[in-house]
Amino acid sequence: MKGAAWSAVERLSVQGVQFATLVVMARLLTPTDYGLVGMLAIFITIGQLIADGGFSQAIIRLGKHTEEDVSTAFLFNIGVGGILYLALYVTAPWIAEFYGEPKLTDLARVLSLSVLINSTLVVHRAILTAHIDFKTQAKTTLAGALSSGVVGVWMAYAGYGVWAIAGLQLTNHVVTGIALWILSPWRPRMRFAKESFSRLFGFGSRIMASDIFETFYNNVYMMTIGKVFTAYSLGCYTRADQLGEFASTNVTRIVKRATFPALCSLRDEPDRLAGAFSRHIRYYAFIIFPLMAGLSAIAVPFIELLLGNQWLYAAMLLRILAIAMMLFPLISVNLMVLEVLGDSKRYLRLQLASKSVGILMLIVMLPFGLSAVCCGLVVTAAVSLLIAIIGGGRRIGLGLLVQAKAVLPSLLFSAAMYGAILLLLYVLPSEDSAVRVVLGIIAGILVYLGLALAFRSRDLRDLVTLILK
Repeated sequence: MKGAAWSAVERLSVQGVQFATLVVMARLLTPTDYGLVGMLAIFITIGQLIADGGFSQAIIRLGKHTEEDVSTAFLFNIGVGGILYLALYVTAPWIAEFYGEPKLTDLARVLSLSVLINSTLVVHRAILTAHIDFKTQAKTTLAGALSSGVVGVWMAYAGYGVWAIAGLQLTNHVVTGIALWILSPWRPRMRFAKESFSRLFGFGSRIMASDIFETFYNNVYMMTIGKVFTAYSLGCYTRADQLGEFASTNVTRIVKRATFPALCSLRDEPDRLAGAFSRHIRYYAFIIFPLMAGLSAIAVPFIELLLGNQWLYAAMLLRILAIAMMLFPLISVNLMVLEVLGDSKRYLRLQLASKSVGILMLIVMLPFGLSAVCCGLVVTAAVSLLIAIIGGGRRIGLGLLVQAKAVLPSLLFSAAMYGAILLLLYVLPSEDSAVRVVLGIIAGILVYLGLALAFRSRDLRDLVTLILK
């Protein structure tokens, strides 16, 4: 619980700062500026995953690791990070030519520095996470978010355009890295052990391959949108996706980071492990379903109030994407079963299957426009959840019917709340965005909690008891 609390402090404080920064910068910059950075996301993110090599998850899962283990991982990370930076530097002109955007050459060479910087921090973060020390990580990431927010807003206000986003990202990585090296007690030693490398890479390589495929899948949408449509369309899509992730992905990461080491200790106790995962599923549904349904319902006035009229197309996309993101935490928790059990082969196969469905949906929906592509993501999320349940959750007795029964009350409460908000916004005479957002949120909370209390929701009772403890 302490780990989860500090994980929440870290994610929510950092995301709060970044959210405020986004609001200010989005009013000073254009969707096209964000679209240009979004075109590079796939290259930067995959570079960071390759530099990690899956070693961070391997170190966390080991629990008790030797000095040779962590030093070997550190040397591997920085070596691969340096090679990848040089590769991205050299290929930057080709990336710019692919998109037909000459500005991307210099932008790619600057932003790819983040791959090199992050490669020096992988082991520090993994060790802190293995020890469930999110307090230290909260301090470092908050320092990076605050300093980068100041730099980014100042550069946007000074008229640097897309370079304000680059300045924000690099400042975040540099300051976070410096703080992490200062506050973390671990220091690398120049030791590289073949045995440690084989053990770490044996598990981590499959996780890395799965993560790379997932990242490629997530970013291939942005790459395709940037190529087929316009930088403006891509900018709106990335902002809608980011706003949706504030609720869906952050709650998932907070809980997973804090509970994954503890769940690994239960892998030899099937009954306790199944009970723990069952509670995860119910709690995720009770929290995430109403958050995402409410965000979908108020998307238009919310974006208009937050970012301005130039981002209204992003609101239309957010209304669809929020529905897909309702299912992401449930997919994650079912796949985490395989991570805890150490079945990285099956984990990789399931990821390949679900992401293949996503790519197929992209191909099918692309001719019908960007809104259709987002609708395809909803279908993909549903199929991916089914695959994850069959291949993951069912391994510990949490099959489709068991999970459907667990989440059904939260789903019905959220659907009723969604309808109530839409009805309220339809009959509300005021066109003021602030009024519509505030009243929509209040109505959603009253309807959802009212139904949970009226039907004596076990999830609400358990969560209140857990928090009070």
